[in-house]
Amino acid sequence: MDCPTCEASVDAYVDGELSARESAAFEQALTACPECRRRLQTARTIGGLLRDLPAERAPDLLRARLERDLRASASEPLAQVHRWRRRSAMAASLIVAVGVGWLAGTLTSQGGRQSDEMIASYLRVAMAETPVEVASSDRHTVKPWFAGRIDYAPPVHDLTADGFPLMGGRLDVVAGRKVAVLVYRRNQHRVVLSLWPASAGDNVSPTVTQRDGFALAEWRHAGFGMRAVSDISPGEMSSFAAALDRAVDTDR
Repeated sequence: MDCPTCEASVDAYVDGELSARESAAFEQALTACPECRRRLQTARTIGGLLRDLPAERAPDLLRARLERDLRASASEPLAQVHRWRRRSAMAASLIVAVGVGWLAGTLTSQGGRQSDEMIASYLRVAMAETPVEVASSDRHTVKPWFAGRIDYAPPVHDLTADGFPLMGGRLDVVAGRKVAVLVYRRNQHRVVLSLWPASAGDNVSPTVTQRDGFALAEWRHAGFGMRAVSDISPGEMSSFAAALDRAVDTDR
C-alpha cells in the first residue's frame, strides 16, 4: 500500500470498514508514513470527542430524514454509503452537541473559546456537502464573489506554486460577525482561512499552535486579521502562512 492509499484509508480503518487483509496492509504501511500516523491520531481524537457527547434522542424530524436517506443509499456504491454515513453521524452528533451547549462549555474549558471557533469553522467546511460557495482557483472569480455579501474586500491569492492550491471561498460567522473564508488544499487536507479587517495596522507574525491534532495559526498582515486551521502539521501551517504573506506583499 502506497502512502496516498494509506492516507485515504484512515477513516475507513478507524470505522472498522476495511477487510482483515486491507487492515493488515494499512498497519504495515503506517510504519513508513509519519503523515498517515498523524492523520490516524487526528481521526481517533475526533472520534473520541464525538463518543463523549451526551446521549440525547435526536428530534423526530431528523430521525425520519436520516432513515429515509439511509434507505435511499442502499442502491449507492459501498464507498459512497460509508462516506455518507460518516458525514451524517458527525453532523447529527454536532447538532446534538450544540443543542445541549457542549461545544460552548466543555471544549471552551479545555482549550479556549478562540481555538474552539477555529476548529468549529474547519468542521463546518469538512462536513459540508460542498465545502465552498464559490469554487475556483482564480482570484478574479473568487474575490468579486464576496462583493455585496460582506463589507470589505479580502485579499485572495492562489498558492499552487507553494503547494496550497486555492479551492474557493465561502462565508462564515465568527464572534457574531460575517467574515470571508478561503479554503485551500494541501494534498488530501483542507486549510480553512478566515480573514477580516484588523483594528490595528501593524503586522504581527504568525503564531502556530497545535491542539487535538489540528494546527492553528493566527496573525495580522497588511491590515487584515487572519486565522487558519487544518489537520496538517504545524510546520506546513507555518509554510502556508509565510506563502500567503508573500503573495499579499507582492500584490501591494
